[in-house]
Amino acid sequence: MIVSITGTPGTGKTSVSKYLKEFEVIYLTRFVKKHGLGQQEESEFEVDIPEMKKKLEKEIDEEKHLVIEGHLSHHFPSDYCVVLRCDPEELGERLENRDYSDNKVEENTESEMLDVILTEAVGLQENVIELDTTDREPEDVAEEIEKRIRNDEIGYGGIDWTDRL
Repeated sequence: MIVSITGTPGTGKTSVSKYLKEFEVIYLTRFVKKHGLGQQEESEFEVDIPEMKKKLEKEIDEEKHLVIEGHLSHHFPSDYCVVLRCDPEELGERLENRDYSDNKVEENTESEMLDVILTEAVGLQENVIELDTTDREPEDVAEEIEKRIRNDEIGYGGIDWTDRL
């Protein structure tokens, strides 16, 4: 089984993935850099998504329970796609604590308010699970992911921050 865990930077993908006991995790950022699947363009790292997908397909053992973690992971076919969400105000604080530039904080919080990654995921994946990580511990979110997958509880559309625009 393959599960992709995606979301705007700062929503908790890496933190949550560390607690998914039933899965082996592929951290997409590390994978992309290790295999030279992108290049630095000004202040951003541009990823060759078709090449990333091809390389992942070659490396993945579909007999294992795998998580592909990263804000581009929804581009890879998976059995379940988990989209992590976070209140834009808290998200902004998380990104500032990571020393993101003001421009990147604004860009990512706006992306979160506009459901950009959720919309992409819904267009690419069949079984989408949307979860709010605001004010939640990563362990709790990981437990909910495992429970929702075990019970085949998919669903999205319950989180709306467009009133913050």
